[in-house]
Formats: sequence, structure tokens, C-alpha cells
Amino acid sequence: MKNHPLSSLLATGLFVLFAAGMIGCKSVPVDVLDVNGPDSLQTNQAATFSATVNPDAKQPVDTRWDFGDNTSAQGNTATHSFNAPGTYNVTFTASNRKGKSVDSEGLSVVVVNPPQPAKVLSISANNMNPDTRTAVQFRSSVTGDTPITYSWSFGDGGTGSGASPSHTFSRPGTYTVSLNASNKAGSDSGSLTITVTPYEAEVCRELAVLNAAFFGRNSSVLTDEARAALSDNLAILNECPNVNVRIEGIAAPGERRPQRLSEDRARAVEQFYTDGGVTASRISTTGKGRVAGVTSKKEGTSQYRRADSIPVRTN
Repeated sequence: MKNHPLSSLLATGLFVLFAAGMIGCKSVPVDVLDVNGPDSLQTNQAATFSATVNPDAKQPVDTRWDFGDNTSAQGNTATHSFNAPGTYNVTFTASNRKGKSVDSEGLSVVVVNPPQPAKVLSISANNMNPDTRTAVQFRSSVTGDTPITYSWSFGDGGTGSGASPSHTFSRPGTYTVSLNASNKAGSDSGSLTITVTPYEAEVCRELAVLNAAFFGRNSSVLTDEARAALSDNLAILNECPNVNVRIEGIAAPGERRPQRLSEDRARAVEQFYTDGGVTASRISTTGKGRVAGVTSKKEGTSQYRRADSIPVRTN
């Protein structure tokens, strides 16, 4: 029997409809279309990671993030932070059809520590009470990203650099020593106070007595012998700025106007010292008058026609 044209047309239509139905029933595999996240982060800085899969993928679709630091998360979007610096490979994986279809995409994240500004933890000196001839070694403890620039001010006009500079103070006094440490991330400062004393030779530390100056009877004029004795004293006083001097003038029994004479003798010695460079502020004078308990009949009264220089330490 010959096929009717209408019958052929109906058969062809039914085949097309059947094929379309078969395609519609087919399970669409999952396809990861896009993965987004930062290229770089600082440690402990939270960031959002997101992924897109084909919307026509057969459901359910299982998703998983692997952040490369032994941690993971689920969902198309996840928030994560890294607690150590390094380079991490972040992978997003999607699957459906009971694991028969799997797709994944990844990205790389470089994690660095945040910038650390310079911070001065401490400043110290190996001698907090140096003299004017002793070099002081300063030390500092500073944290922060390198390189660090060290800028020192010693309070006497002097400056220095480096973590541990050395400095000698030429004059006595109290100085504020400051340090400014800086790097690209910031700066910080610190300071300490240091007291500098005049240099003292060994003779100054052991000094107990000075020479006395002897005078002629009823006189306050320095003799050559008195000047020679006082010259030795003057050399010591100029070498020992920490030593002051108290001058006590004395009159012997039988001398005229003993109180006035003893004062004049003390002032004569004072003048000799100031002429030699000793500042007046380091000198005190007093007249003791006539020596007590001695009469003019006693032999050797010339030993009382004198002015004593008594050393007085200032520290």
C-alpha cells in the first residue's frame, strides 16, 4: 500500500517532538564559568571570593572552596582571611549528577604582613653619668619594617645615626638625648636624660690638703715663697673643676689689727687664684683673726702668719 503524504508528514513531526523531548530530559553537567577574588591580601584581612556556574546545570549542584591553607568553605560566595604570609592557590569546585560531573577553577593569592611602622621600644646608655672625656655608647631597640633610619640628637648640638652611636660631651651639664626612627610606614621617637660631670683626674679624687701661704709680720703681701706654694695649688684647682677652695686667713699673736689682717691675707690668696683662672664662684674667704690659745712669747709664732687653702669637693 502506498504511503499517503499526510501520513509521512505526521510521522516526521512526531519524531521531531520525540527528539526534542529527549533533549529536554537530558541532565546538563555543571560548568564553572568564572571565579573572582583578590590577587593580594594582608594577613588577617578578610576578603570575599565568588564563583559562577552555568544556570542550566542539573540541580542539585554541590560547591566547595579550598583556600590552600587547610581550610574550606561551601557556597558560591565565601569570606576568608589568611593568618600567615605566603602564596595560596584557591580552588572552587562544583559537581552535580551525583558526582558524575565535576568542574573547578582556581586563582592565586599573595598574602603579606601589613606594613610595620618604626617603633622605638627603648633607648639606653652604657654610662648615665659620664664625664667630659668619656665617650658614651648609646643603644636603641627599634621594631618595624626595614630599612630603618636612625636620627639622634644629643642635646649639645651634636647628632648621630645608626642604632648604636657613640658620643662625647665636651661640657658638663644635663642633656636630653633623643632618637627619631623612621621607615616607609611611619616614625617614632624616644628620649632619655643624661648628666655629664667635669673630667676629674686621679689627683682630684685623692686631694685632701693644699699648700698654705705664709706672710711676713703684719703683712698681707705674698712673698715669692708664698707664690710658689700657691702655684702648685693653682695647677691642681685648674685641673680639678669639681674642687672648690675655702681660704682661711690667720694672724699670729702680737700682730696689729689681727681680724683685718687675717681677712686681707685671705683676699690676697683669692686674688692670686682668680688671676690664675679659677672662677670666683669656686672660692670663699674668711678671716679667722688671731690664732687662739697661743701667746706672742711662744717660739715659732711665724707659722700662724698664714692663709690656709682648704679643698671642698662639689660632688
